[in-house]
Amino acid sequence: MTRHFLAICATALVAGAALTIAPPAGTATGSAHRTELAGTSREARAAVTDIREIVNTLAVQVQVYNAENGNRVTLQPKGSWIGSMWVPWAGNDSEVQNKSIRIFYTDNADRLFYLFQDYWAPNDQVRFFWSPKYYEHAPRVEGAGTGGGRKRLIIYPSNFAMENVG
Repeated sequence: MTRHFLAICATALVAGAALTIAPPAGTATGSAHRTELAGTSREARAAVTDIREIVNTLAVQVQVYNAENGNRVTLQPKGSWIGSMWVPWAGNDSEVQNKSIRIFYTDNADRLFYLFQDYWAPNDQVRFFWSPKYYEHAPRVEGAGTGGGRKRLIIYPSNFAMENVG
């Protein structure tokens, strides 16, 4: 009985870890999403974008909050963070408001940006916006902000960029 229970627990741990391991840089693993829009059903596939490093180029402290899972990171001025933070998929206002990564800092004014992966975009585009609204034409994160995989997020004064990392 105990041996059987331990085997089940070990299998559950291995299966759980397999579901949370990030994809290697440049690879796209997907998950289907279905949403009702105007009485029709649309399906999109989105690859996982895993932020492995965040670089703050600003002379002020930056707060990064993942609303989907509650994780928070504080970046000191000109500092960086290394870890793993998946960019949430969003395809409507509610998802941007409740799941996006929020980036906040104060320079000469308070700045708040919502970072999300647009799963209606065919190239898995990471976008940002200054309002918690889904906007299909929201600015794109520059650089390697498409295709999923492991990324470095770079925070600039008025925009963001991504680079592929191994």
